[in-house]
Amino acid sequence: MPLTLNDIDLPPNVEGKLNRAYGTKYSLQKFLELDPYEIIRTTHLLPADIDIALQCVSNTFYPFSRRQMSVWQMIENERDTITIFSTGCPIIDKTLNGGIRLGQITELYGESGCGKTQFCIQMSLEVQRTFRARGQEAKVVYINTESQIEKIDKRLKHISYYRAKTDKPFNIADARCLQQKFFDNIYLDIIRHYRHLEMTLIDRLPLLLNREPNIRLIIIDSLAAIFRSEDIMFEHHTKANTLQYFGFAMHTLCQRYNLAIVCVNQVQTQFGQKPTDLSLLSQPMILGPALGLTWAFLVHCRIQLTKTEKIEEHHPDSQQSQVVYDERQATTSIKTNVVYLRSLSIDYCYHIPKTNRCNYFIVDKGVFGSLN
Repeated sequence: MPLTLNDIDLPPNVEGKLNRAYGTKYSLQKFLELDPYEIIRTTHLLPADIDIALQCVSNTFYPFSRRQMSVWQMIENERDTITIFSTGCPIIDKTLNGGIRLGQITELYGESGCGKTQFCIQMSLEVQRTFRARGQEAKVVYINTESQIEKIDKRLKHISYYRAKTDKPFNIADARCLQQKFFDNIYLDIIRHYRHLEMTLIDRLPLLLNREPNIRLIIIDSLAAIFRSEDIMFEHHTKANTLQYFGFAMHTLCQRYNLAIVCVNQVQTQFGQKPTDLSLLSQPMILGPALGLTWAFLVHCRIQLTKTEKIEEHHPDSQQSQVVYDERQATTSIKTNVVYLRSLSIDYCYHIPKTNRCNYFIVDKGVFGSLN
């Protein structure tokens, strides 16, 4: 309902004359559009009273005008506000200029087995640890569209237990309590149809965010799976319009509730660019992100994950090495595991150089960057 003169508090003499002249149901928007001299002639109020009335109406109709502050105050407030959270690895954080930013849509894309879901699970824990270090609470909404829930639950238990042990001195009881708190702050939802996702973005999530203002991360794993399953039903323009609609809804959630949205995307075969020869048969086939250009223009930061042929035997940060005691020879040796490296690179982002890249690997404790 539009705001009216009955919704504001005014001095009795001013309120009485305004109500007699315009009525209590007069819209505040129409009142602000009136000429002040016309209000004086109609109500016979003094100019000072008109100024008070216009200020009260403006403060009610434009509530943000009451939060005016200087540039210095804005800088101080931004310094005290968390605008970025860690991914859980200093090497990856350095590649991403600190981590994942609030207020924007970040996309992870890559072929199967690159660790996209592993990254999402780890970020759902790290955003809680980042805010807890500042004495605040952060919650996560994890929307799953393709993976089996048992696999996500099992992986989440592994990574959360190792994260809980690093937050406190080693104590099994304390670690279990903190692990349970990690679980309590994650809302897991399963969506298999684009209509259900549309209802979630437009109706269900705003209701949840109004009730739980501490939600700081929404993960959609993955967005492409919903549209690939519906490709037979979708025409190209309908699919583009639906993606645009979803993108605008995500932008609204990011800005209104100061949270980050991480979307997982899949890959599809595309023609590579070869300017010297325009023949389609001679152009190489490459793997590129799915969902097309319509979705690409709606993303703030796109991160590419790829497999490599490199292997690594041991990395200090991974804590993979195990001390093995040989009873026969009475000697101690270090047993190392071989891990396969993946590569993280920036496809495009307005605040991260495209040259930033790093290798990483996946172990039971989570995702770790590599210096090699």
